Amino acid sequence: MDAVALAALGSGDYPEHTYTYLFCDLMTDTVLAELPLSGVTYSTVLNGIGTLTATIPYTDETIPLDPETASTPGRTALYVDRDGVIVWGGIIWTRQPEGRTSKQIQAAEFLSYYQHRHVKTTLSTDTSLLTNTALVPNGQQLYADQKYIMWSLLTYANVQPGGNPKINVDALTAPAHGVPRQATYFGFERPEIFKAIAELAAADDGFDFGMDVGWTATTNNNPPTRYRRARTWFPRRGRTADESGLVFVKGGQGASILSYDWPEDGTAAATEVSALGAGTGEAKVSALVQDGDRLASGWPLLEQVTTYDGVIEQAQLNGLAAAELTARGQAQTQPTFEVSADTDPAFGSYSVGDEALFIIDPEPLTPAGREGVLRIVGIENTAAAGPERVRLTCVAV
Repeated sequence: MDAVALAALGSGDYPEHTYTYLFCDLMTDTVLAELPLSGVTYSTVLNGIGTLTATIPYTDETIPLDPETASTPGRTALYVDRDGVIVWGGIIWTRQPEGRTSKQIQAAEFLSYYQHRHVKTTLSTDTSLLTNTALVPNGQQLYADQKYIMWSLLTYANVQPGGNPKINVDALTAPAHGVPRQATYFGFERPEIFKAIAELAAADDGFDFGMDVGWTATTNNNPPTRYRRARTWFPRRGRTADESGLVFVKGGQGASILSYDWPEDGTAAATEVSALGAGTGEAKVSALVQDGDRLASGWPLLEQVTTYDGVIEQAQLNGLAAAELTARGQAQTQPTFEVSADTDPAFGSYSVGDEALFIIDPEPLTPAGREGVLRIVGIENTAAAGPERVRLTCVAV
């Protein structure tokens, strides 16, 4: 961070933020304790799983609150409330001593639960593969629309005894996306549910997905409660740059960008993608797509091979290969920006999926300056009572 940015952060012209950390039982959402935390960093990732790291002090003030029980890994939910708004929620997965009077915890957003859940009974849109052709949850048949397949997978997991961590899936019902898919998940392969959803979403003409957390509205004098809601966005999450009006600037009065890294990397680029699905030998399902336009314009043949275990449908594999090729065409740049949380655009006014205009004023490495419209795919905030710094990870549009 340069001297001007450091001076801006230290100027004191920023609001004080109040953080509250609620530790709750994962299955009932009952509050176990409200504990102070230090060194808190939390993130959200587009179509992925954001994380949190923090330290719990074990002091005379906190030990009576039983932090050991309140932060049990694997069965404790953690909510981050910033100024009365829940900005992050997830599950504590690890805990380890840090010095003699504290323990560090690591948590991941609620969808990480489904990294620990697997399909144990074959589910498919193809009824010829099933012994019980009733629709999920009463049988094994998946609804054909891609949105309903995600609903089916989560519902399948949630109806099993001990398998519903109060994640609401109502937003995954009607209306459909209107994109039919053929999908089969063989129980004998034990496919991971989160991975199955991520691959479904990544297919050509796929969707964005994530988890909403927050407070419900106060009604009839009833206090608000917390919610966890799985949802999708189709065809995409977030606003275009024109719709959002978001502009981040480095240089000049009111600059919001404190530092940045705008690398250019050709190692991940591809002009041809081979996708490998289920099967062995010559019977293995495969797909190959090329970027004819880029090859014709003079780009070399750059090959990428990606494996999708468990994908047996040719159409699904074709879509995954096409989506991978599109992503690899954008892999030459993934800039990151450290921005002030309280300078316009302020933290909370943007989300993953949004596009924004980023402007870098002229400086030695960019004498002519630089600007571009980028899509925000990751947001990481370091909690603080005073000035906060937010790290934005972006991709080309």
